[in-house]
Amino acid sequence: MESTFDGTAETTTDEVTIEDVVEEVDVAVTDDGIVMTDVVASEIDIDGDGIADGVAITSTQIREIDVDGDGIPDIVETTKIVETAVDVDGDGVPDMGTRVVTEQVVMDLNGDGTPDTIEVTETTTVAYDTTGDGLPDVSETVVVEAAGIDLDGDGVLDHVEAAVADVVAVDLDGDGIPDAAVVAVEEFEIEK
Repeated sequence: MESTFDGTAETTTDEVTIEDVVEEVDVAVTDDGIVMTDVVASEIDIDGDGIADGVAITSTQIREIDVDGDGIPDIVETTKIVETAVDVDGDGVPDMGTRVVTEQVVMDLNGDGTPDTIEVTETTTVAYDTTGDGLPDVSETVVVEAAGIDLDGDGVLDHVEAAVADVVAVDLDGDGIPDAAVVAVEEFEIEK
């Protein structure tokens, strides 16, 4: 995970995929879905002195796809990105940056108003500049992936899979490239 720490921490986001769907559906999706984008910027005042110590930018994009043409979205894709940069010591160089990317895909293929499948991926990266050189020395990334499917159509997810990966990287020599990383992965599976 390489970064120049120019106000945001860099991270990679895993690709969200839709797995097996019980009902076989002919899907002829075009790119004419509704796209809504919202960007909000706000200041962060950690010490409460009335002077901004950082900035947070939140962008949200929603795409709705009507597969069967009934005017009701069958697939809703939501991507939300929250980026923050905080200068705790007031030297003009960000000491901490975070980037949170949340992607969610909800599919209602039988049109009953209840999601048949849901996929969520969230990637959170926090980077710290402990030496004041403008480069992150420590970064922590947590990736959460969850997927569920309603097999019998009762509105309750019958099968849920989730995985959590936690990566801590440390740049010991200050070159902006992690020298050591610790990775921990947990997986969960739930059947109704």
